[in-house]
Amino acid sequence: MEYRPQSVRQREFGLRLADGLLLTMLFWGGVALRFGDLKAANPAYFDHYLRLAEWLGIFWLLLGWVGQPYRLDAGVELRTVLGRFLRQTGLLLALTALLVVSLKTYVYSRVFLVGFFAAYLATGALLRVAVVQLSRRRFRRGLGLVAVQGLGSSSMWDRIARELAERPDYGYRWLGAAADLDGVAPNASELWIAPDQVLGALDAAELRGLRVRVVPDLAALPASRTKWTALGGVLLLDWRREPLASGWAPAVKRAGDVVGALLALSLCAPLMALVAAWIGLRSRGPVLFAQVRHGYQGEPFTIWKFRTMDQDADADRPALPGDARVRNPWLRATHLDELPQLWNVLRGDMSLVGPRPHMASDTQRYADAVRSYGIRHWVRPGITGLAQARGLHGFTDQAAMTERVKADVYYVEHWSVALDLKIIAATLLRVRSWV
Repeated sequence: MEYRPQSVRQREFGLRLADGLLLTMLFWGGVALRFGDLKAANPAYFDHYLRLAEWLGIFWLLLGWVGQPYRLDAGVELRTVLGRFLRQTGLLLALTALLVVSLKTYVYSRVFLVGFFAAYLATGALLRVAVVQLSRRRFRRGLGLVAVQGLGSSSMWDRIARELAERPDYGYRWLGAAADLDGVAPNASELWIAPDQVLGALDAAELRGLRVRVVPDLAALPASRTKWTALGGVLLLDWRREPLASGWAPAVKRAGDVVGALLALSLCAPLMALVAAWIGLRSRGPVLFAQVRHGYQGEPFTIWKFRTMDQDADADRPALPGDARVRNPWLRATHLDELPQLWNVLRGDMSLVGPRPHMASDTQRYADAVRSYGIRHWVRPGITGLAQARGLHGFTDQAAMTERVKADVYYVEHWSVALDLKIIAATLLRVRSWV
């Protein structure tokens, strides 16, 4: 059985207990709100809801055991916790609907059922957000951390030390590396071993009661997500996982883009007309500006924006703060100049969310400076992206370029509908802490 630290098990038990209490309170609170004192007014009707509550409890316990929706591993991401909760709630709703249909009775109020599940979905999500954030805050204060130490010589130790120092919310405290077992700290809970030390150290480490993990040196090809695949007796390692490369994900992403773009165009059409009229009255030349950018698979496409510069300005030179070529800086500041790219989304050139497409002059500079730059072309470029939601735009020094590409690659490897929604919300509300 997989080892799970006591602090992790306690958090998971607390979440499970709080979720069960929440489900119970919402159910009976909803009954009281919908029917009043149902037990006194109609005991027979009350018995139907009592049996429904019992079945809900059984379903909840079953799904909580099978799907492991309450796992709170060290370093677990909020989107993962919310994704498990959405699956659990969807299955709970499906089982409840199947039960109601199989009973062939109409005693249960549809208004009550819809309200109950909607309330559980909203409050359950808020509960998980609070639990994850409180756990991270506790780790940052140095509480409940699992003490780990490395054994042997590995280039990974410095990288692990930096990672755990930057992200205490992973739940680990790095004690450094020891040359041999005699140098292992007495308070170490886990021993992370370099591959060349495994055979010689495994038996001795377990004799001392130390939990062992092997740390392969994969620094030559870094990736934040990997996947092992068994080919007979051979293990193959995929360096980067692509959620948008298989299954229903591409269709779901495209459907969301089309629906979102149509909705945004219908809502923003009056605003776009006013912006176009403003540009036409304030300067000569076309209202729209077209430029070739590199998109999906590095293929060139024409991007559309509201023109914010002089008609004869050098469009291949990026605009800087206070640039004299910019005639309507407020359009850039509010990003309203990007609205015509909704047409690019409908055409399939772009997505609502994805890595921002760079100018041709920037594309080569980024490719020369950042090794993993080409990975961002595995998905369609977006009107906004993770880098933009984090405020990483408008700079071209080496460090800033690396951070922008790092955010784009993270998006490629971790895409989900929830992440898209978070990026859109963070962009519109300018709340960088959400992403």
